[in-house]
Amino acid sequence: MKNLQHKYYESYNDNSHLLPGLDISWLKKIREEGIDHFKKYGFPDKSVEEWNNHSYKNLTDNYFKPHSDSKFEINSNLIEKRDSKCSIRVIFFNGKIINIESDSLPEGVEVNSLTYFLKNNSDFLKDKISSPKEYSEERLSNIIDSRPQSIVAVNAAFHQEGAVIHIKKNVKMPGYIELLHIGKYNKNTMQHMRSVVFLEEGSECEVLENIVNDTENDLAFTSNVTDINVSKGASLSFHCFIKGSSNNIHINNINGEINKDSQFNSTKIVKALGQVRAENRINLLAENSSTKIDMLLLGSKDALLEGLTKVKHAKNNSTSNQNTRVILNENSKASFQGKIRVNKEADGTLANMSCKSLLLSNKARVNSKPELEILADDVKCSHGVTVGNLSIEQLFYLRSRGIPEKEARKLLVNSFGNIILDDLNTNFIGRAKNIMSDYFND
Repeated sequence: MKNLQHKYYESYNDNSHLLPGLDISWLKKIREEGIDHFKKYGFPDKSVEEWNNHSYKNLTDNYFKPHSDSKFEINSNLIEKRDSKCSIRVIFFNGKIINIESDSLPEGVEVNSLTYFLKNNSDFLKDKISSPKEYSEERLSNIIDSRPQSIVAVNAAFHQEGAVIHIKKNVKMPGYIELLHIGKYNKNTMQHMRSVVFLEEGSECEVLENIVNDTENDLAFTSNVTDINVSKGASLSFHCFIKGSSNNIHINNINGEINKDSQFNSTKIVKALGQVRAENRINLLAENSSTKIDMLLLGSKDALLEGLTKVKHAKNNSTSNQNTRVILNENSKASFQGKIRVNKEADGTLANMSCKSLLLSNKARVNSKPELEILADDVKCSHGVTVGNLSIEQLFYLRSRGIPEKEARKLLVNSFGNIILDDLNTNFIGRAKNIMSDYFND
């Protein structure tokens, strides 16, 4: 492992001149903190509580080089026609921006690439791109544990591109913004994206991050990290759809800071044949802030899926609701870890967490671990976990009505997953249900 850590450290030193923003002192500091953190801790292993459910042998046994231009051409079939409700779409291929499609945007809406902002308005991004230290975990013992955040550290060091969304004060963004990431990578390469979403006071916005990994034969390591700040009285819906190919290791991380009287909603839908880890870390920083986090994990063949949610209630009268559904078939495996932390100053907290899993195969496996850390007295918090198979009684009922077994099973699975999908805005529900439909064809 030490040798592997040193290889990445050398790679950073050899390739840092290719990374944007090294002439910007604050960003250079973040990058150096990231590679120093990784050099010290390396990739997380099973000794780290948040990473002890599954092995990341493909990640720790291989060295991944920064991705460079390759012979691959984009598969045009992966770029659907832009939806009429999509006001602006930013398209990335293999980590590089290839197109921005947009209608006329209202004054006060800025959407562009990370490199554009670094060249033209780097001061805006200062204090909005988090360092690995800010992702460290606070334990009940008051010990700060930095080990879980080694992936964020790698991203901080090596990220080359991403998107920046800035919605100014009291602006209501019409339609939605789509960030489309398409990847097809060379063998043993890595690509890291870093994005920022910042909503000023009283603004509203809806975003779809659409990630499609098209790498089938060559092992690749990718990550998307998004720093989100929702100012006082603002509202953000940030949805993420991930389609992971069989030889892709993908880590998706959202770090959100939600302020007074503001709201953050998120739905993550993951359909994977390979290895995908989806993380949400949401800090409800002030009074009357709220968040709703939904997650649907769909695994088949030998997929390995992980969902992690952490919500911290820092002040009085904040609200959170977490709802996860896991559907696994064949040899797929999944884990869910959810945590609600209520600080001493957060009386009046309302928090709920639920995870339900459906196993369609005797070989499928799931681990669920809900946690509550409550330091305040006047709170209402709950969590629940269930794991089961398809109901024999329900299946029999549908068969008795003349529905073939295959179709009956599909109806029951759809019903289980649609609890998550039905809460989506109409802008996305059709696309989400297509992902569910594709799941049956894997």
